[in-house]
Amino acid sequence: MAKLKLKNIDNLATELKNKFNGNYNSSLKIGIVACCDNTTTKNYAYALAQVVEREVIKNGVEAEIILLPSLNERFRNFNNDNYVVSAYKNQIANFLELMLFDKNLDGVVFIPSGFNSTLGCLASSIRLNLPTLVLPQGLTKVENENSLEDILSYPGKIATGEKSVFDLEEKQKSFGETYGCGSTFNSEVILNLILEVMELTLKNSATTYAQTHEKDAEAVLTGQTIVSLAKNRLPLKRMINKKSVGNALTLNFCLGGSPVIIDALMYLSKEAELDMDANKVLGSAKNIPVLYNTTLGLKQFIEFGSTWGLIKAMIKNKIIDGNYKTFADTTLSEETKKVTNYENFTTVKKESLVVLRGNIAERFAIAKTINISEDKTKVIGNTQVFSSDQEACNAVLNKALTDNSVIVIKECGKTTETGASTICQTTLALESMGLTNKHIVVTDGFVPDDTTALCISCVYPDSNGGNIRFVKDGDEIEIDFVKGKINLEINSKEMTLRQKKFIKEKRILPKYLQK
Repeated sequence: MAKLKLKNIDNLATELKNKFNGNYNSSLKIGIVACCDNTTTKNYAYALAQVVEREVIKNGVEAEIILLPSLNERFRNFNNDNYVVSAYKNQIANFLELMLFDKNLDGVVFIPSGFNSTLGCLASSIRLNLPTLVLPQGLTKVENENSLEDILSYPGKIATGEKSVFDLEEKQKSFGETYGCGSTFNSEVILNLILEVMELTLKNSATTYAQTHEKDAEAVLTGQTIVSLAKNRLPLKRMINKKSVGNALTLNFCLGGSPVIIDALMYLSKEAELDMDANKVLGSAKNIPVLYNTTLGLKQFIEFGSTWGLIKAMIKNKIIDGNYKTFADTTLSEETKKVTNYENFTTVKKESLVVLRGNIAERFAIAKTINISEDKTKVIGNTQVFSSDQEACNAVLNKALTDNSVIVIKECGKTTETGASTICQTTLALESMGLTNKHIVVTDGFVPDDTTALCISCVYPDSNGGNIRFVKDGDEIEIDFVKGKINLEINSKEMTLRQKKFIKEKRILPKYLQK
């Protein structure tokens, strides 16, 4: 891998230092943040951080490894084993912002442990406007060993009640190697792919496997590149701009239009103070086809040509501008000139998302077209309402669903201490029971990106949860994927009564608790 040649972009802060301090020759310092589950032992993230550190020092720049402990996507331990707190992207961003500011860094490399840690790390860098690179730990290889038989037996055990859908999820996570971001096309993988087109990580580093010489080579190049970025004083807000975010969104739409990724990019845009309108973002999806079905898996995606094969296909189909200037002083067309494996990326669906509006989703809800079969242009059915993801899962596993009902899961987006939307796991239960074609899931939370179930995410109403809160068991719901409509078949008077009742109950509870 050749060393990147970066443009010399003057930074206002550097100019001011030169002006007031005369010849400013202080040495640069790079921070390398390794997200580790256990800081007492040398793990994979720490090993990669050491490779980056050696390369930075070799290039005449100071380096410091910063360990962010116990980042396992569920709980984070910032003090000791007895003090565990939920740490989603905002907590991680706040924690790192203070830490990085105190160390007076000139650039930072993040080796995150998961989806939220990646977003939190980037948010902290945006606030400090530091030159930044992300080094993904890589993909998990699935090994052909005895535990494969265990996984294949789980759906049957779930059906008989011996195991739960959450046991299956944990088994899948622990299967294969212990490092990397899994073997399925999950949200973390897609996020790493879109960071490539934004130049926040190295080319194809998201699709190389963990624990290989390739990952060490990427760590070396990351060290070289961050030194170049720091010497050129390239602030992160130059790299995260409307055009780069637009390219990332376009790549996401070509992969089926993950609502989780849209939300992540809107979060980064807000941190970077970009004026990005959600309606305009979703409106642009109508003109962008799906070029790869993510349910086919990562292995086939890599065989098709990986991220840069997809980008070349996007340029050939005039979906993305090949003249876009990269920070390596080249265009996207030049970057993909030597890519030969890309022709398998062809139109799977003419558009990636269907945006639905109606009395259940005041602003809008989203359904991925990749999961909408030809017979599902319009659906009218009765709702089965659940107050949590776990409750809905139990109903699926206990065969307590009415045929062809619409599963409505309320409060899925408000089950965390931080109020962050969670990933709905009911889809996993439907798949394990072979019921993906018989039900539609409507939720105010997110859904897994690798699911084959038809799901509608009402994740964009205001933070109070929207009208999905007022749906009752047995309500008739009409979903028209052609016209983009999603409505409960109740009149406005009934909806107003339900809203008033909800507000009244909400006011009574705090008074009761005070007494």
